[in-house]
Amino acid sequence: MPALSQRLEMLLVLRWLEAGADDRAEVSVSPSQVAEEMGLGPERSDLLRLMTALGELEERGVVRVSWPGGGGEMLVELSDDLRRDAQSLFRG
Repeated sequence: MPALSQRLEMLLVLRWLEAGADDRAEVSVSPSQVAEEMGLGPERSDLLRLMTALGELEERGVVRVSWPGGGGEMLVELSDDLRRDAQSLFRG
């Protein structure tokens, strides 16, 4: 099974593609909803695993995360390289 960070990367790319793959490169997601979609539980330990995976993606420069409004939604910006790769793979 791929590492959690790899699965998260693919989920974020798919969300961006489903949203129309626009130039803004942003995806607004709820950590708890993402955890559920990835088959993780609502337990604190699973959410911490998810946030660790997100941190790994940030360290690699694949995404940039912000928390506008300080609420439960995070705004994830995909890197130019990731968007370009996604478009070439999924859009032909």
